[in-house]
Amino acid sequence: MDIEAIKSIASEMEKDFSERMNRAGLMFRLFSRVKTERSIRHKLDFKGGYRSGKKKIQDIIGFRVVVYFQDDVDVLSLLFGCNDVVKMAVDEFDDSTFRPQRLNITHNIPEKHVDIFRKSLPEDIAQYIDNTYEIQIRTIFSEGWHEVEHDLRYKCKEDWNGYDSFSRTLNGMIATLETAEWSMKSLFHEMAYQNFLHKNYRAMLRNKMRIRLTDNDFSPEVGKFLQDNPETAKKFIDTNRVVFVLSLLSHNMGIDLTYDNVLFLVNRLEIHNAELLALEGEATRLAMEKYLAS
Repeated sequence: MDIEAIKSIASEMEKDFSERMNRAGLMFRLFSRVKTERSIRHKLDFKGGYRSGKKKIQDIIGFRVVVYFQDDVDVLSLLFGCNDVVKMAVDEFDDSTFRPQRLNITHNIPEKHVDIFRKSLPEDIAQYIDNTYEIQIRTIFSEGWHEVEHDLRYKCKEDWNGYDSFSRTLNGMIATLETAEWSMKSLFHEMAYQNFLHKNYRAMLRNKMRIRLTDNDFSPEVGKFLQDNPETAKKFIDTNRVVFVLSLLSHNMGIDLTYDNVLFLVNRLEIHNAELLALEGEATRLAMEKYLAS
């Protein structure tokens, strides 16, 4: 098995994913891995259905996207879950059972990589492997829990036989972390609203959008406009962050994520204030139109 060739494919795909999420200003960590030949053969020998032809191994290449906020999981599930999906595994929340939510999406490997991928597989097991890869999407809190659970329970299940109460307690910890995630998102939402009330519009935008910005404040002209037009700032607070970030992810081009540009783009998408539109200037107007057309 030419694992280096497959790692090269994974590295190029990881670069593409990173560039797209960085363009959107997402706060994330992205990891990739390629199964070793030993791991593949172990899976074929000890997990049923593969050698019989009932199913094929689909995760030779795997990616894990770890985001800071739960609504970014929602954004990425919409992005990765809308096109060319082979399989999507999403666990529904259960209000009576402690267990983590799984979000795994299987896609076809891009066509340009398929030939090298197939040639890199051992001939005797290639027939049991699909031309697919898997993406797992998690929050940073749940990622920490999963890492501990995977190494200290999943890999040694026999150690937990007879300790059901301990297993339930471990599962209960994910419920605590989910509550912390909800509290953290609510905290920043409330901070943005308080920033609005105190006319601190720079902090309002930062806490509302929770993305990586490329400058430190609005231009004097835009800052004055917001101070003079608090009703427009209120409309900004009421916009849908998921829609905005999904828009950033969906276009083929990017825009410079300055405070001004974020406000201008939200205005074009939802607010539609003519005076704010006029503040864009010719260069920004052309850049916005080119971006939205991409």
